[in-house]
Amino acid sequence: MSTREIPLKASAAPIVGVVLNAPSVLKASEQPSFHAQVEKRFRLVPNFFVSAPDAPEIIERLWAFAAAAYLDNPIPTLFKERLFVFLSRFCPARYCIVRHTGFLVGYGQSAGDPAVRTQTIEQVIKLLQTPPPWRRDLEPIYSSLEGMNRPVDWPAPDTEIEDQLFAVCTMIFVNPMRSERALNVLRRALGGKRCEYVLALLAFIRTAHFWTVVHPAIEMEEDVKQLMNKHKELASLLLQEPDPWSA
Repeated sequence: MSTREIPLKASAAPIVGVVLNAPSVLKASEQPSFHAQVEKRFRLVPNFFVSAPDAPEIIERLWAFAAAAYLDNPIPTLFKERLFVFLSRFCPARYCIVRHTGFLVGYGQSAGDPAVRTQTIEQVIKLLQTPPPWRRDLEPIYSSLEGMNRPVDWPAPDTEIEDQLFAVCTMIFVNPMRSERALNVLRRALGGKRCEYVLALLAFIRTAHFWTVVHPAIEMEEDVKQLMNKHKELASLLLQEPDPWSA
């Protein structure tokens, strides 16, 4: 059965997956090693990593940042990938939320981890439907995490602690200058070292969002287009306008 592409909203920035035999954006001597590294981690080369043909060396530097702050960051894989998807809801470009949802459900590999268990479509829809923290009463979340006697373990997906940590991370992510309490709560809940790991991940996610906004020609990969064609409710959530942050 043939599929049709889901049209993107005019305000969304279209974004892409790369065909591996497409014309190289790197020097011939550099392409195999760099693209091989990317493909080995994700099982594909996301279009994000072929998005600067005028300065391909910059992409390799972004890859190094991705490896340090995201791929090889010792935070559990599903926590990293689910947080990436959750925060990408608030980016005006739709590439990151679509691509990383694809990773979560098995279109590629979440955070480059071949051993991680894939999420179901239903699990991702529930994540995407979680109200942003500015539409919730944050006081119970802050109070609960502040009341911890010792740092918590990394939470399993779709648990109350994960939800609370995602809310706190989101407040830090969208407005770090006005999130002193959220940052203190995160540090208390996770401990200093793991808090720094999370902040490094947030820094890379913010960089990825900025990159897709200023490179609107990045297209979505064919695999995630097919995913959205197959799952209309999921597609609607992925392509909707981002929920604006409220002060």
